[in-house]
Amino acid sequence: MLNNLKDIVLIRRHKGLIISVLVLLSLAGLIVYAPQYLLYSTGHKKADAIILLLGPDFKARQKEANELINEGMADYLIIPAYHKTYGIYDKGKGQYLLPGLYLSKSAPGNVLSYPGFYEDTHIEIIEAQKIMSDYGFQSAIFVSSPYHMRRIKLIAMKIFKNNDCFYFVSTRYEKAPVNFGELSSSDWKKVRREYSKILWFFIYFTWSEQIS
Repeated sequence: MLNNLKDIVLIRRHKGLIISVLVLLSLAGLIVYAPQYLLYSTGHKKADAIILLLGPDFKARQKEANELINEGMADYLIIPAYHKTYGIYDKGKGQYLLPGLYLSKSAPGNVLSYPGFYEDTHIEIIEAQKIMSDYGFQSAIFVSSPYHMRRIKLIAMKIFKNNDCFYFVSTRYEKAPVNFGELSSSDWKKVRREYSKILWFFIYFTWSEQIS
């Protein structure tokens, strides 16, 4: 009887150890894969507009957007945070012929109703959705920094009802290491920030839908 009890205890200990090891391995795998998951991108075709989102590395993002416009990928550039839409880029003159097409933010009908909870990217995409709706645009290329792209895609899929013709392009002018050993402390800070913001978005968005 005593031997049987000892065997049961040993088996339970071994099971607990195996489970602990599996959990640790799973966590390690998630950490290693974390940067790669954020680096979301798609191919792209000619679209109605390019949507450029703000961030501390805005020049790198803007450079990518300009490259796409120069390639003829869109006729309009939307910067939601600035409430600006620039259209008809003349390659020969190197300038937009019709800047500031969108009405003033204070104009009647253009005042956005913000949700009870939000963060900056969420508001930018809501703003982009309103601008596209006003112009009748159906397709768009979202441009931002590499680690930002997954959050943009997740939010856009929630905000836009028709999102079949959306493309997501990260700037090639900002480094975003994917291999675990190549990430610096500042890179890991970006990764942690993105995951915390993704989690926060899903918490408040789900809660807002339940009470509405």
